[in-house]
Amino acid sequence: MRIASALSVVVLSGALAGAGFVGTAQASESGSTGALACSTTKINSKTARGWCSAGSAWRVGVKCTDGKHYYSGWETDARNQYATCGAGTITHYWIDR
Repeated sequence: MRIASALSVVVLSGALAGAGFVGTAQASESGSTGALACSTTKINSKTARGWCSAGSAWRVGVKCTDGKHYYSGWETDARNQYATCGAGTITHYWIDR
């Protein structure tokens, strides 16, 4: 019964999207003034750079081949932040919000 209900929601959503009735969803945090736009780039094998628009707190994170995670400090301004592996090289990089 649950599967049939879930499928009907998916089919209905697809039908509405095809008819142009589905809008885009926007997430916002309570008290924030708008969506937080972010970008992250791998600078070299050990360092990643991140940037987010001003507003909510954010930081850059990297996971390294030494098995550890390293982070920049938390920031609320629109400026570049960097995270660097203490040892090893980057396997993943991201923005925490």
